Amino acid sequence: MGHAASQAAPDVGHQTETFGTWDLELVPDGRGATARPDPSCPVEVALRAVSGRWTTLLLRELMDRPLGFTDLRDRLPALSAKVLADRLRELQGQGLVVLRRHRGFPVRSEYALTEAGRALRPLLVTLYTTGDALLRIAEHNGRTLRHQ
Repeated sequence: MGHAASQAAPDVGHQTETFGTWDLELVPDGRGATARPDPSCPVEVALRAVSGRWTTLLLRELMDRPLGFTDLRDRLPALSAKVLADRLRELQGQGLVVLRRHRGFPVRSEYALTEAGRALRPLLVTLYTTGDALLRIAEHNGRTLRHQ
């Protein structure tokens, strides 16, 4: 139990704590004004959506149109069937991809991006552009950016 003076009024849902001032383009609202990673921060949400090996490549492949499992294997031949199935399941669990089954013989299945999955397009474009800029800067400075 805290001190009475530090308790919020009964009609106050939460108290806002300020840790500093940020560029309003980077932190346009309180959800990003955190002192540590917070799962409700929009940046953390976006990073979780594209994290994981092969995830960005799968999202890229599905941006233009739905594809079947075999189509994805053909487009990404170095990706094992097990990892592909795992990644697709994860993307489905995140609400980024949906599995559609079409009637007929044989039954045809395809994976398609949801509205949330399609919303990642600008992020993927920006990540590519930023990565390219970082590589150019490193090259200009005689350095190599390496995966750690």
